[in-house]
Amino acid sequence: MAVTYDSTKDTITGDKLMLFITEGSSVLPVAFGTSCNIDISADTIDTSNKMSGNWKEFLTGQLGYTIASESMLSMKEGHLSFKTLKKLMANRTPIPFVVAKATEADGDFTKAADTVKGKAIITALNMTAQNGSICTSSCTLQGTGPLEDGDASSPANAPAPANSSGK
Repeated sequence: MAVTYDSTKDTITGDKLMLFITEGSSVLPVAFGTSCNIDISADTIDTSNKMSGNWKEFLTGQLGYTIASESMLSMKEGHLSFKTLKKLMANRTPIPFVVAKATEADGDFTKAADTVKGKAIITALNMTAQNGSICTSSCTLQGTGPLEDGDASSPANAPAPANSSGK
């Protein structure tokens, strides 16, 4: 069967995808996020030798990833913003995260379908305050362990069918 492509149905707009971070028992979006991105990389191991000729040769080494998020600064208690991210960074432990579609109801944004998820360590947190602009913050996280695929086709918290074998 031929694979079909329909950009009106098969793509996700950037405003629907948000970075969610677990704080305590809550999974919260980065408040007033303006962007988030994930960079995945692979180390290389040089296997070049005298028999390689004029071209270097490599093997693929370990995989890694970083996550970056930009947002407007919120001072409201309970929002996942600079103050909360600073506290999570000071804890010096990996935190669970998920990049997911978000649903909004009455100003509350909740996680819907996961795209990717994992654990990460906050390695940088910046605040910018420019004259005449809303204060912003940026956060960089270093992934630790595997970057797992989410289930982008169904809600992340949907229960498994009762007769599911788990396979």
